[in-house]
Amino acid sequence: MRNRHGRVATALAVAAFMASFTSLAAPPTDPQPDADFLLVGSFHMNNPGHDVHNTKVDDVLAEKRQREIAEVAGLIARFKPTKIMVEADTTSQAKLDADFTASCHGKRAMTRNEVEQLGFRIACEQKLPGVVAVDWNELGPIKSEDSVDYIAAIERHGQQAQREEHLRIGKALNDEDQRTLAQGTIGDALLRLNSPEWLRANARAYFRIGLYGTAQDPIGANWDMLWYGRNLAIFNNIVRATKPGDRVLVIYGAGHGNWLRQLASDSGKYRVQDTTRWLQAGTPAE
Repeated sequence: MRNRHGRVATALAVAAFMASFTSLAAPPTDPQPDADFLLVGSFHMNNPGHDVHNTKVDDVLAEKRQREIAEVAGLIARFKPTKIMVEADTTSQAKLDADFTASCHGKRAMTRNEVEQLGFRIACEQKLPGVVAVDWNELGPIKSEDSVDYIAAIERHGQQAQREEHLRIGKALNDEDQRTLAQGTIGDALLRLNSPEWLRANARAYFRIGLYGTAQDPIGANWDMLWYGRNLAIFNNIVRATKPGDRVLVIYGAGHGNWLRQLASDSGKYRVQDTTRWLQAGTPAE
């Protein structure tokens, strides 16, 4: 009897051990996406001129452009966002709230900035409490601006011809952006800036920047790390402001479009929407 009981006890112990091992070895299951994500990459409607190539925008407060903005805002609003995230520094949230409230109640005219022309307009029409500032634009762990100054590195390493070729490529892309806006509507321009073709061309521009410098002086790569880090910080701010069930509309400079969409997709948190679908009339909202 003792032998039989011993064998039973041993078998139970082995079974318990194997069950424990199986439990430890089983990979955890990632949570499923619990929010929707729509990014609308925009040109800067107030002409700040901060980029290497800048689309020169005529007055978006003019009657024609206001009609076009109202039309494209109506198309985007079909998404029915529950949160609208915008390119404004997180420290400016209080001012953003005050400006939104005043503009939404007709006590303040909206400025030319796309944060207001699209973000405020859609949030007000959808009866949202405001828009959420999610921008971050600091050096972070980068120790000095010299370590990301790829223009200086181009001079040091005689890469001027390479840079000139890259500028020609960028100018050709920007010239087409300019023609699209000049000859078409605000909606046409936004559709272009969110198209797969434009996003591919934009991604390659950052790849080219990464090649400036040398293996021992990789300043172009340093700059790309800074750019990626900025987008990651922005995306983390978006996630922190997102709750399960949210339909998140992000309105940002088009140059952020590749990384913010990629991060949203890779995170597993969001169902990432096809922006071009929401920018075209006649396509179903869902």
